[in-house]
Amino acid sequence: MEEPYVHKIFIRDKHRYAPHPEIKTFVGKTGLDGNKVADNPDKAIFCYPIQHYTYWNDILDPPFSEFGELGEDMAVLEMGEQSVCIGDSYAVGDTVLQVSQPKSDTRFLNKEMAIKMLKTGKTGWYFRVLKEGNMQAGSDLTLLERPYPNWTIAACNEVMHLQKGDLRLAADLVACQALGNSWKNILSKRVGHIV
Repeated sequence: MEEPYVHKIFIRDKHRYAPHPEIKTFVGKTGLDGNKVADNPDKAIFCYPIQHYTYWNDILDPPFSEFGELGEDMAVLEMGEQSVCIGDSYAVGDTVLQVSQPKSDTRFLNKEMAIKMLKTGKTGWYFRVLKEGNMQAGSDLTLLERPYPNWTIAACNEVMHLQKGDLRLAADLVACQALGNSWKNILSKRVGHIV
């Protein structure tokens, strides 16, 4: 497998494709410049694997008119839910990003699309920003740390959406310190205690 890299960055519905030095995007604790999230640093950047776009376009009618329709901040190559883990920290340009949780909110999706995304596990994931800086399309993502190799995004999605009755797995996932607070809260209620 090749080294993962940022394929596209989406700013206010505009793509920033080219890996040219003059097209840099500032990444702050609240998200990409121009795409600031409200008050949840665990959801600073929504990342989506570009390999999924072909899948969705094959089953959607009409297909996506353009990338970015899922509300993603960036699209990546050579990464997916089976290979990305909670707590993974990546250097990207001048920034350091850490995987916090799978995407499960549906604010950019219609109900049918949201259900399909959760059932297929093609959810993408969120990054929190550990170090602010600049990045650009074409930047490599260099893995710095993988503290929770058992908690892939795919495994988290299974616990949350498919294995709801397995309270032991849910409790184990809640114990993952790098997991985003919104997921911890939902799973804590499921297992009957507050984090």
